[in-house]
This record gives sequence, structure tokens and C-alpha cells, in this order.
Amino acid sequence: MRLTLGSRPLSASADRADEGRWAYRPDIDGLRAVAILLVVSYHVWFGRVSGGVDVFLMLSAFFLTRGFVRRMAGPTPVRPAVHLLSVFRRLLPAAAVTLVGILAVVWAVYPETSWRPVWEQTWASLTYSQNWLLAADAVDYYARTEMPSPLQHFWSMSVQGQAFALWIVLLGLCQVVVRRRGLSPDRVVGTVFGAVFALSFVYSVIRTATAQQVAYFDTGARLWEFAAGSLLVVALPHLRLGVALRAVVGWAGLAGLLVLGMVLDVRGGFPGFLALWPVLCAAAIVASGTGENRFGPARLLASRPVRAFGRDAYALYLVHWPVLVTFMVVNDRTDIGLVGGLGIVVMSLLLARALTWAVDRPVRAWRRGDSSPFVPLAVLTAAAVVVAVPVGAWQTTTWLHEREVAARAQVMNPGAAVLRDPALAEIPADAPMLPLATLLDAEWTQLGRDCTGDWATDAEELIGTCSETAHTARARRTIAVIGDSHAQQITAALLPAAETNGWGVVHLIKGGCSMGLDEPGMDERCEGWREAAIGLVERVKPDAVMTVVTRSDAGEDDEKVRPGVDRFVDRMQAAGIDVLAVRDNPRFAFDMFGCVVDAADPIDCAVPRSASLADSNPADALARPGVSLLDLTPWICPDDLCVGVIGNVAVYRDDNHLTRIYARTLGPSLAEQLPARFG
Repeated sequence: MRLTLGSRPLSASADRADEGRWAYRPDIDGLRAVAILLVVSYHVWFGRVSGGVDVFLMLSAFFLTRGFVRRMAGPTPVRPAVHLLSVFRRLLPAAAVTLVGILAVVWAVYPETSWRPVWEQTWASLTYSQNWLLAADAVDYYARTEMPSPLQHFWSMSVQGQAFALWIVLLGLCQVVVRRRGLSPDRVVGTVFGAVFALSFVYSVIRTATAQQVAYFDTGARLWEFAAGSLLVVALPHLRLGVALRAVVGWAGLAGLLVLGMVLDVRGGFPGFLALWPVLCAAAIVASGTGENRFGPARLLASRPVRAFGRDAYALYLVHWPVLVTFMVVNDRTDIGLVGGLGIVVMSLLLARALTWAVDRPVRAWRRGDSSPFVPLAVLTAAAVVVAVPVGAWQTTTWLHEREVAARAQVMNPGAAVLRDPALAEIPADAPMLPLATLLDAEWTQLGRDCTGDWATDAEELIGTCSETAHTARARRTIAVIGDSHAQQITAALLPAAETNGWGVVHLIKGGCSMGLDEPGMDERCEGWREAAIGLVERVKPDAVMTVVTRSDAGEDDEKVRPGVDRFVDRMQAAGIDVLAVRDNPRFAFDMFGCVVDAADPIDCAVPRSASLADSNPADALARPGVSLLDLTPWICPDDLCVGVIGNVAVYRDDNHLTRIYARTLGPSLAEQLPARFG
């Protein structure tokens, strides 16, 4: 009978149960196979999340904790720092090779507009911080895109990497307590991770209820799933289930796991209390496989065909998502179909087998018996360099090209100026169109600094939404631009006049929240934000406010005055503030920038003005003293045709927003329409 520090003599049956938790469990390899097959099939055919990732998170902590607890009180304790390096030594090489492969595919077949986000996400994936990047994008109006990232799935590996680092620190501290105090490893580990489970679970439920899109990627909201795996290690020796009960529990867990994705919208409700479902199902399956059990699912899960998938589970997770996204990009469709899905699955299986055979297995086996930290350090360094060199070189060469193009832009990219001076239309045939696709994300007008002085506010609703140009506090006139992204974009046309005349410009901008006070907006907090923003304007009293007062439509609806914008105008006039009422620009049913980039002739993408705008400006109904109507339609849709390129500048950055570069070239046309008193 084995005795350890702080342990009590065990009965024969208890000793066998304790030894059983250290034994190799082929059925758990089979469970990993079930989890990855659920992930792949739901991604490919159903466009949903299955709960399989939650199983992986729990099992990863189960194995990590089991390794620590087994040695915690013995003669060869775990060295936490070396163990942490060893963990990432096993994970990073296969991930690095996948990242390099994705970079190569993106360079070859993806549109240039995707390059910069892929670079950013590559660095985030390499540093195990992808989940936080995606959490920020999830609530960022300006980060919305219809095309998923081929690196999006790295979020779970980032969460896993962060949890591994925390777990090894906590387990290392548990080991110190066990060895110095002579306490039971199970008791210490159970106490620590029981507390982690409780705190994280409560946080997860609250966070999911209040900000689910962020909670989905939040490591803190996921830690309880890891803690469940650690607690399962502690609980296994104490589970006393009969053969029949173990079989029932195991099959119930497997059935529950298989139907989860069909019953629940995992993406929309996780990781709050609903994530208990896959975690408890996985725990039931693991618990049912302890000891002899011919009637439970353990025999099926431990079978060679099932374990074959489990062997490549990590690699299959790495490769299946970029294969799926690349299929959609190359074929320009999101409907995968049965045949397309089978092709994706087969390709993913082949790539996963190759990745496991060529990278994962050799790295795991290489100098396994060498306990020196220099071995994993060397592997980690090599893996990081393999990714950093190509992505860094790609970014550098692109940056040099962008600088060269920018230096020649004044001559080769006049934009709307060609409509005022036809002589500027003589543009070299080889002149690149601006903005370059790699710089499209920068095509939002920003004012540079947070509001100060009279415009500074502690209102919670306005945090991060108020900004101003330099010297606004000393400007002789100030114009506040208020509203949504369409108000923000047209600020670029106002800035040339503001710079020439020394005006200050203030942004009160929240994506999806226009000054149509009766519009619901794209954010549930729009109503509160609008009231706070209008209240600030009424208090400071700028010389004028500028906002977009109509809304165009790419479909069957006609352009019309935004519902409730008349009440906004009334409030401004009651406060003695002039209103610069801007007519909306056209919207389209397709990505205009993508169209002109791909088209042999950009004119092929042109749309009649009448397809989006009314015959006459609906804002005419708002005309009154103190309200100036600004209509830039003639310079956006010359000759009643809305084109995607004017003066070698792309007019649109997507299906409805003007590029910053083109909007700025509208400056003279907007300045002509400003009230004479602003001269």
C-alpha cells in the first residue's frame, strides 16, 4: 500500500480507486474525438457551436491537474516553471505551423482588405491573446465584417493558454502548502479550485447576462470550466457508483453531449449557467469509465476507430476552421452544402493527420527525458520565429508600399476635385487607387484626443464617444458633429474648412445611434447616449451642430427624414444652436469597395442615384431659419450615377460608408453650402 505525505491508510478498494485515476484512459481520448467531431460538424454544416470546446477546456485542466496531484506529495514534485514551458512546447509548434499556412493562403487567395486584420490576429494568436482581441471586436461597431476570420478559432487556445499559466501557478502554490504542511493534495486542490469554480461561475452568469458577446471570449467567465476538470480529479476516487448506475450515467452524458448543439444556441447563451450542460456531460462520461464497465460508453469511446480521431483532435481543431473559411472566401458563398462540407471535412482530416505526424508527434517525443528548461525554450523560440519572420516581413513590405503611394497621392488621387477641375482627370494609368485595401480599416475620421474643458464630461453614457480637434478650447467657432457613423464620416468634409478658419470640431459619435430620436438604433444603449449627448450640447452651446438627417435605403424603401430628427432640431433651436442638416449618402446591397477592386472596369459597379435616394431631398421639410441643408449628392453621384471611384479614389469603404479620403475631397463642396456667417 502506497503512503504519501499527509495521507491516511487506505482500504484496498479505495487504494484501487485512487490508482485508477492515474491510469491511462483510452475512453477519454475517445471523448476528445467526440468533442472535436461535434465542433467540426456543427461549424461546417450548421453554422453553430456545439459545446465541444467546453469539453476540451474541462479535459485540459483535468489532465494538467492530474499530473500535479499525482506527484504533489511524492519524491519528485513538479517544477512549475519547467512544466509551464513544457506545456507550451507541446502546444505552440503545431499552432505556429498552422499560422504560417494560414498566412500563405491569405496572401494567395484572400482579398487585400483582410490582410491587416489577419496580421493583427496572427500576433494575437501567437501570444495567446486572441480572445481579448475578439472580445473587443464583438462590441465594436466599426469592426463588423461579413467575412469570418480564418484565425477566429484561436480564441479558445488563447483562453486555454492563459488558464494553463494561471493553473500552474495555483497548482505550484498548492504543492508548496502540501509539502510544507503535510496536508492531503486532494483537500488542498479541492479547496483552491472549488473557490475558483464558485467565483468564476458567479462572474460568468452575471457577465453573460449583461454582455454575452464579451463574456463568450472572457477568460474569467471560462475559468470555472477548467476548475470543474480539476475538481473531477479530486472527486474520482470518492465516486462509488455501481456498474448499472455508471452505465446509465455514461450513456446519459454522451447523449446529452450529442444533442446539446441541436437543443441550445450555444453561441448565444454561453458561457453562463448553460455551459454546465457540456461540462457535466463530459464529467459523467469520465466518471462512468472508471473501473470495469462493459455496459457503459467507455468501450465504444476506447475503440480504435474512435481513438484515431482523438489522436488528431488538436491538429483537427487547428486546421478545420481555416479550411472552412477559405472555402467560403474562394467560392464567395456561405452555403456549404453536403458535398462541399464532406470535402472540407476530408481535407481537414488529411491536414490534421499530416500536422500530427510531421510536427506534433515529433516535437512531443524529442528529448522527452531531458528535464532541462533549455529544450522547451529552444522549441518555443523556434516556433515563434517561424511565425514572426513572415508576418513581420509582409507587414514591412506593405508599409513601404503604402508610404510610396501616399507620397504621390496629391497628383494621382484628386478624388472629387476632378468634378470641379476636369484638368485633374489626367491620371497615370498605373496609379494605384486610394485607399489601399490594406489601409481600409483606417478610413474612419478620428479627431485625435478626448474632449477637454467645457466638453469634458463624467457621464458614463458618453465615455469613449466624445473627442475634439486640437485647440478646440481656444477656437473662435466650434461645430459639434453628433450622431452615428454617417455623421462621423462626413466630418472629413468639414475638417478642411475648420482647419482653414481655425474652428474647433467636436465629435459626439456612437455607431448605430443617429439623431433620429424615434429610431431604435443598433445599440440598446442608444436612447441613454442620445439624451446625454444632447444634454452636453445644450449645456456647452457650440456655434452649430452637424448631423445626418435623412436615411437612404438600398432596398425597396424610399429615402426619408429620420424618424424623430425634427424633435432633435427643435431642441437645438430652443437652445439657440444652429443646425447643419446633412443629407445621407447612397447605400448599396453589396460591398462597393470590394466590387471596384474586383471589377475589370469600376463603372460596372455603378448604381443609379434613384435606386437609393429620393428624387428631391426629404430634408427640405426641415428648412427654417437656423437650419442649413447640406447636400453633397452631386459630388457623390455625378450625373445621377453613383460610382465607386472618382478621381482615382474609392468613394466607399463598404456598402454604405464613404472613405475618409474621398469625404475629405468633398471639403470645398461642403464649405460652399455653409452659412455665410461662418465665413
